[in-house]
Amino acid sequence: MKPKSTDAQRERKREAFLGAVSATIIRLAAAALLLWLRMGRPPDSLPSKLLLVILVLELGSILPIWINLKARLKEIDGGEEDEARKY
Repeated sequence: MKPKSTDAQRERKREAFLGAVSATIIRLAAAALLLWLRMGRPPDSLPSKLLLVILVLELGSILPIWINLKARLKEIDGGEEDEARKY
């Protein structure tokens, strides 16, 4: 039988990974929607430029998600939550 903390760590890792994947999918879907909205406008118009800026910001927010996931996985491996639950 496996220790309870190992199962809990595996579950927390899985939840963290699924959270990162779902956040990435949502951001990609939003970027696709913004790109689709931008296609119907002339490229030199102000709304088109604003949509492009929002699109770049949306895509730029994907990298920090995965950086934070890496930090979260380290935190889970370190057992910090398990230690905090003792008190």
